[in-house]
Amino acid sequence: MKRQKVMTAVEIARLAKVSPATVSRALNPAQCWQISREKREKIRNLSRQLGFKSRSARKAGAFVKTFRVALLLGTMERDLINGGNLRIRLMCDILQRSGYILELIRVDFSPDKLVTNVRNILKSEEADVYVIGCGMLNGQSLELLHRISSRIILLVLSVEMRQLVYPEFHWLSYFICDCRSALRQALQNIPGQLLSHTLFFGHNSFASGSKLELVRQLGREIGRDFSRLETFLFGKNEYLPPEQSYRTARQEIAGHFSYLSRFKVFICSGNSAAVLYDELVLHGKVPGRDFHMVAFCRKSSLAPMPTEKINFICRDMDAEAGELCEQILDLIDDPTPRTVISESVFVPSGASSMIGE
Repeated sequence: MKRQKVMTAVEIARLAKVSPATVSRALNPAQCWQISREKREKIRNLSRQLGFKSRSARKAGAFVKTFRVALLLGTMERDLINGGNLRIRLMCDILQRSGYILELIRVDFSPDKLVTNVRNILKSEEADVYVIGCGMLNGQSLELLHRISSRIILLVLSVEMRQLVYPEFHWLSYFICDCRSALRQALQNIPGQLLSHTLFFGHNSFASGSKLELVRQLGREIGRDFSRLETFLFGKNEYLPPEQSYRTARQEIAGHFSYLSRFKVFICSGNSAAVLYDELVLHGKVPGRDFHMVAFCRKSSLAPMPTEKINFICRDMDAEAGELCEQILDLIDDPTPRTVISESVFVPSGASSMIGE
């Protein structure tokens, strides 16, 4: 009986008209993204037809799905409270319909524990895809993450976009929540005569600072000078739970109301917009006539929209969850790194207002 010929990488390379190294990379799940989709599919089809497996595939076996997606959280309570709970709930529903489970894994972000945590998570081979935040990226953790680089999605929220996209880490996939276009539209709709009566209002935090910088940057792009934009940032740059944050904001507003009431337009970062709105209305101010507000917010089928009398830079959490889950499922089937940008939208006020008309 004639013995069947065993194919080699050299012969597959000759038939595909590529180098043996290219064949090896195309059949390695951790490196296949380095090869173009067309070339990769050609090599895979030839290998299947001729019954060839690379040495790494024979040694490690084919990629075995766990049917789990891991969402790595830092301070879990904070991540779940600040809108993350909506995204997680929606993602659970979408992934379950596709036969996947979403797992929440707590990670200690302190410098002495982060790397150990990441190493243990990766050793466990817990999931098919890992969704991580920008805080997980440092020199040592990047080395560990690079080992499963074909299955990492970096979640970049809102105005962090420009600062926290790393072109040198081309093996990362990105999911970016971008509010630039919506914010530019909102700024363009502020009448010129009200620019000197505009105030940026929010908690003293990294998020508010990033939004303020973005307002100034976009102002330069559209020919409006926000370099001298007055600001009111309160707090000590620490995390506060919602009930304490509301109480602190209310105290700050009450103590500085005579100053705040001088302004006609408020650009508000975060949940403090609702507190300021309530206080202005309580003092007899009429939205759309006495004052106008532009606020960052989230909307979802799981939570009602805030008052329609505010102009919103609005993130659609339903759309975000759907787009992120689609990216996750695509990455499982094809580990080529990809970037998805989820755009916020500008929602004009329903009140009689010069802004948004």
